[in-house]
Amino acid sequence: MIASDRIETLQLREKHRIALQQALESLAGIAQPLGVVVTGSIVRGNPGPSSDLDIVVLHAQPWRRRIQRWFNGTPVELFFNSREWLAHCIRDEAAHGRPVMAHMLATGTLLVDADGQMAGIVETAKDVLCRGPCMSAEALLRDRYSAACQVEDALDFEGVDSADGRQSLASAVEAVANHAYWRRNQFLPRPKERLAVLAGFEPEVARLLSLALIEPPSNALRALKQAAEQVLAATGFFEWDSGQDNSLPPFVE
Repeated sequence: MIASDRIETLQLREKHRIALQQALESLAGIAQPLGVVVTGSIVRGNPGPSSDLDIVVLHAQPWRRRIQRWFNGTPVELFFNSREWLAHCIRDEAAHGRPVMAHMLATGTLLVDADGQMAGIVETAKDVLCRGPCMSAEALLRDRYSAACQVEDALDFEGVDSADGRQSLASAVEAVANHAYWRRNQFLPRPKERLAVLAGFEPEVARLLSLALIEPPSNALRALKQAAEQVLAATGFFEWDSGQDNSLPPFVE
């Protein structure tokens, strides 16, 4: 049963409220929901022109399914998952540094929880976000090395304004920004808000990386170099040792 009183607590435009109600009414035609969380920027109150409603559905079957549909002129994404698939998704995405499902669950509103399972899954998601990525010292070093290499590649375009140079610069900006998060044990936010969030705890780095994206090439590379020196303490080659790897390569047929 969908808790109508919980829907009413959401600060939604009438268009979105109707869309949500229509989407929820469609769920039982696909799988009987044991738990439902509605989430996304529309629910959080900061939607953009292309924002959609995200609905995570827990059901008793072993499969997962993702559906995109329009309801009342609003794009809606439906994520049907078993308990096992939700647990895997939360764990796997966190291991890769972008816990999208965990963030959706932790920042959403619980509308249905037939047996208490969904509330437990939401708490797990919040715990994962609180712990952060917990990258090992070796993994951090490898990421620092990779980012420094990308900065070096971008700086090789000094004096050249080309499409490849701008692409290399953008890749280097992303790599430096990402490492700024990793070294503080923070997960990466969505790409469209990565520099804005970074400005909250590394304002000078965020300012320099922003300049690197909007300034003319010579000034942009100077800003990138300054940001890299602050975050990576390097702008290219630096001495390091990966240590001895005693594992065997994967078997290839």
